[in-house]
Amino acid sequence: MSEVVFHRIDDRLIHGQVIIGWVGLRNANTIWIIDDFVAKNSMMLNIFKFAAPPGIKIIAMTVDEASERLSNLQDGKDRIMLIAKVPQTFVKLMEMGYKPEEVNFGAMAHKPNSIRLGQQTELTPEEAEAAEKLYQAGVHVWILLVPMGGQKTVEWVDARKKCGFS
Repeated sequence: MSEVVFHRIDDRLIHGQVIIGWVGLRNANTIWIIDDFVAKNSMMLNIFKFAAPPGIKIIAMTVDEASERLSNLQDGKDRIMLIAKVPQTFVKLMEMGYKPEEVNFGAMAHKPNSIRLGQQTELTPEEAEAAEKLYQAGVHVWILLVPMGGQKTVEWVDARKKCGFS
């Protein structure tokens, strides 16, 4: 049976920190990119496949496709890392019946009106609202770029105050 071993938000999707740090730590052998644009753009998908080390499967799918596949993980022996650019993706998946136990926030670039919550992690009000929805649904939401390097984990329960949630 396949299983999801990590859920991550990272606006760069696949890059060195993801591959070197999280894939190894979680012993993932498959990365599902959940992004409607990448799923329909073979050139982008090929770039991400090129960035992955040998032995790691890279699959891109739309939110609808991911929801369908997540409802039946009986086949295979994949250890899957789900990665999306924005937290709204995980909110949509949750609304479609898939609820992650935890969601990690990684790199989120500065954008107009964004709030800095961690090293290289800034959320817009809309992204913060999505993170809060996950949190209110009982999902453990936390911020950490890489699992090594001495950075301190920022828990959403603390970060949410900076975003105006009480």
